[in-house]
Amino acid sequence: MTEASKSALILIEYVNDWLSPTGGIYPQFQDREQVDTAIANSKIALAEARRRGMHVIYASLKFEPTYKVLGEGKYGLRGMMRTYRSFLGEQADFFPGFEPAEGEHVVRERPGGSSVFVGTTIDGYLRNNGIFDIYLAGFSLRQCVESSMRNAHDLGYHTNVLWDASAGYTRKQQNDFLTEIAPFYANAITTQDFVEQA
Repeated sequence: MTEASKSALILIEYVNDWLSPTGGIYPQFQDREQVDTAIANSKIALAEARRRGMHVIYASLKFEPTYKVLGEGKYGLRGMMRTYRSFLGEQADFFPGFEPAEGEHVVRERPGGSSVFVGTTIDGYLRNNGIFDIYLAGFSLRQCVESSMRNAHDLGYHTNVLWDASAGYTRKQQNDFLTEIAPFYANAITTQDFVEQA
């Protein structure tokens, strides 16, 4: 068993709603350069993870039009997703360049909203495969990535966040994450750091 097979790259919300200029959520990003950089770095990280034989996990939302799984949620993300009609149809399709390869684990529904560990098979998948070193990347940095990072920390994972392969809505969000949030929960690294670990 190789060391790489005991680690996983978890890609969060690499779908059209977030990353395509025609996506419903995409216009919320005020710092487009940060998004473009994150997409480019994510492609590098994904290629490197595949080259090493790491586990690759995709966590992205996809709903049916009634959002029945969200119940009567009126506040926060559970309310917003319904209001903005997020993660439906083609908007929930994987953004070009991030289509899962055969054998990569895909999670498409999580009723809790932000953390990819709540109401999904990810924790079970990782533990059943003896994986405790994880790398998170995705969108948005201060919502789903941060929530997943905090959750992973509390579950006992050795958590790394590829911060330059993730994007917040503003540069301030990214800076605040790096200085005020990440040091308590994870190792924040660059894509270059990740590549050089090989």
